[in-house]
Order: sequence, then C-alpha cells, then structure tokens
Amino acid sequence: MIYRFSTLILGAWLSLNSFNLNAQGFSVVIDSVEVQAGDTVCVPVRAKGFVDIIAFQYALSWNTQVLSLLHTKNYNLPGLNASNFNLYPPNNRLIVMWDDPEFQCIDIADGEILYEVCFTAIGPLGSSTSITPTNSGVPTFGPEEAYNCLTQNIWDASGHDTGFVKIVGSTSTWDALQNETFSFQLSPNPTTSSAQVIFQSPGTGNTILLVIDALGRIVYEQKATLNMGENRIEIPASALKVKGMYQVMIQTDKGISAQKLNVID
Repeated sequence: MIYRFSTLILGAWLSLNSFNLNAQGFSVVIDSVEVQAGDTVCVPVRAKGFVDIIAFQYALSWNTQVLSLLHTKNYNLPGLNASNFNLYPPNNRLIVMWDDPEFQCIDIADGEILYEVCFTAIGPLGSSTSITPTNSGVPTFGPEEAYNCLTQNIWDASGHDTGFVKIVGSTSTWDALQNETFSFQLSPNPTTSSAQVIFQSPGTGNTILLVIDALGRIVYEQKATLNMGENRIEIPASALKVKGMYQVMIQTDKGISAQKLNVID
C-alpha cells in the first residue's frame, strides 16, 4: 500500500494537542557487519534525529548478488510489524512504511534499534554490499518522507549512515588469505583497459578468478585449469568499463588470495 500522510487528519489531531517542537532532520543509521558465506546475518537499523515523529516511508537497497532477504524482526515502534515491509521487484528494494496507530508523537533516542533486516549471505568470499536508504528505483512510491507532528517532512538524506556487509570465510580460510598462502601479480595496475593475473603454481589443478566492483557485484568470473609454473589469466576490458577500484580474487587448492585493481582514465 503506497500512501501519503493526510495533513487534514494530522491537522485535526494538532488542534486537540499542544506541544513544542524543534524541527530537526530524521535519518537512520545502519550497522556494518561481517558474515560467513552461507550464514544468516541480521542488520540493525537505528534511530537518528527521531524526535516527535508520527510517520515515515522510505526504502532500503542492497546488492542481491551478495545478500538474499529473509525477513525483518525486532520491531521497536508502536504498531510496527512485518506488514509494514514490502519487497519491490527486482527484489533489492525493501519498502518501509509506518505511522503511529494512536497519532502520538514518538521520540526514540539516537542509536536505539528501530528494527532489524535479516539476510542470507549468498555472495562469494570477499564480496560486499552497502545497505542504503533510498527510493531510487521505485517509480510508483514517491520520495522519502518523515513527518513530525507539525506535518513537516524532515527527512534528512544527508544524515544517514549507510550500512555495509562483507562476506568473510571461516577462520582457517580467512587466516590462509591473510597469511598469503600464495600470491599473484596484477599487470598493469593501475590499468586503463584490461589486466592480467600472473602467478606461479607448483603443480596442475583448477582455479576460479572473480572480479568484484566497488558495489560488491561480481563483474567477471572465470574458471581455468592451472599449469605447473607460470600462469596468466586475462581480465578483459569489457569487465572493467567503470573506472575505480575492483577486488580481484583467486582461489586454488592452496587457498584464496585477493588484491585491489585500480582502473583509471
């Protein structure tokens, strides 16, 4: 259900109640966490500037190649429950709509949890995604809104703290990564087009190459057979169209290693 909050209803309520308001921006703070691949993670969404708030609506966005939505929980506002959340196709916009059922002005201390959003970590080791409050990509929903008891929209887009979820490995795998069980070179780095992954293998085997962009999306994946000695795997320019920083990951039976690749003009 998409709705705008009625100024007539709120105006009638205001005529029966007196209060003092200091209009300030409403925003949310989303935690940043790490999770092992395949596990469940619940990300708290916290209050910021939640003073005399009577209603809000906005959406949360994330990378669906990294996280798959499970459910919401831990509701800490009057009347807030699972029915206040709706998933908008293509399944990376979670619409959140709430208004106080008693038309009361609500104060929540900064940092207090409003609710939690739970996901399954489906991305590969090292992938990540931001969780961002935005209505972009929901054309029928309208702008983000947060109303106080004076019917002022005090949504503050600049005040939000975006969450970040990173997928890590088990302790043994992650230790192997940090200790650089094996290493590789990226050449050239920085690059203006393509790049090569160069590394030595003590024997034959198989490898998986992943290239992940700054938003945590897998932009290139290649499985290859290893030869004894030097191996070279090319990352094509078509996978590096957007300038910026990428994460390049190599997995072999010796472990996992990762490096940053910078794509410049």
